[in-house]
Amino acid sequence: MKVSVKAAVRATAQALGIADGVEAFLDGEETEEGKKDTELLVKCFNRVENELALDYLPLLAEDEVLSSTGVVRYAELTYPAVRVFRVEDGDGTSLKYTLFPDRLETSSGTVKVVYSYTPNEKSVDEESDYQTAVSERLFLYGMAAEYCLAEGELEAAGIWDKKYKEAITAAYRLRPVKRIR
Repeated sequence: MKVSVKAAVRATAQALGIADGVEAFLDGEETEEGKKDTELLVKCFNRVENELALDYLPLLAEDEVLSSTGVVRYAELTYPAVRVFRVEDGDGTSLKYTLFPDRLETSSGTVKVVYSYTPNEKSVDEESDYQTAVSERLFLYGMAAEYCLAEGELEAAGIWDKKYKEAITAAYRLRPVKRIR
């Protein structure tokens, strides 16, 4: 189940004790403090989602691309690619490929590119790109740490960051593990 930005903002505002202004703003009241806090929490959501995707729990995508020359430009992919994991032909056979700063080169024809990506920035009415493994609680901890850091509350930021890192470790444990005997 995807985490909505609005739900994560509400939960984080509640945990930080700023829920009244944020709730009022989300319900349509134009309060300056509520607007400032809500906009900052949405920025924190985007930072946390981006950090998770780049450093901890990569978001994966698969795109099929038709290339008559074997050149696949990253701009042709649905999302901004970070790392290419594999390239396959139409039958699922792995193909050799070479990476360049703006493209990859492989065999010509229809190829499937499996890659990790950075998520696009979200607004308050959107949802996270994560399908599973990342809970609202994980976002709450990361967003609270980012919010406190932005507000100059370094001690509180450290406490929230510790909880955030522990939640990331727990999310890692939920991922399937391949073991070799």
